[in-house]
Amino acid sequence: MYQFTIRLVVIITIITSPNTFSHSDNPHNISEGKSKADSLEQCVEPTDVMRKKHFNFLYHQRDKTVINGIRTKKHSLANCVDCHVAHNQQGEPIPVNSEGQFCQTCHVKTATNIDCFSCHATVPRDRMSQNILKDNLNKVSNLQNKTDKLLYYYQMTLNEK
Repeated sequence: MYQFTIRLVVIITIITSPNTFSHSDNPHNISEGKSKADSLEQCVEPTDVMRKKHFNFLYHQRDKTVINGIRTKKHSLANCVDCHVAHNQQGEPIPVNSEGQFCQTCHVKTATNIDCFSCHATVPRDRMSQNILKDNLNKVSNLQNKTDKLLYYYQMTLNEK
C-alpha cells in the first residue's frame, strides 16, 4: 500500500507540474514602465519555451562563459536585462528584480529564489555606466568649482598682504 501511495503521488506530481510552474501562458503584468521586449513577438526562443526553460539557457550560457570563456549574447543574462528592463516616465531603467517588474513578478508567483542579481546588474549596462559617468562628471565639476574658489581666496589673501 505504501508503494502504491508513493507512485500515485509521483504520477500526480508529474501530470500537474507543467501547469503549476512557470505562469501557464499568463502575460507578464509589469506594474510600471515598458520594455523593448513588450514590442516583440517572441524572445530569443519561442515564448512558451522561454517561460518554462529560461533558467536552463542561463545555466548553460553561464557554464560556456565561465568554464570555456565563450561569450555570446543570445542567452546571456545581460542581454535579457537589456531587453526586459522597463523604463519609468523619466526614461530611467527600473531594476528587473524590483517589486512588480519582469523577473520578480514571476519568481514570486512560482516561489523560486532569484539570486542572479546578487552579482549581476539589474539595469542595462550602458545605462548604468552612463549614470555612473554623469555622477562622476558632476563630482569632478563640483570639486573643480571648490578648487577654483579656494585658489581665488588664497590669491586675494596674498594680495592683501
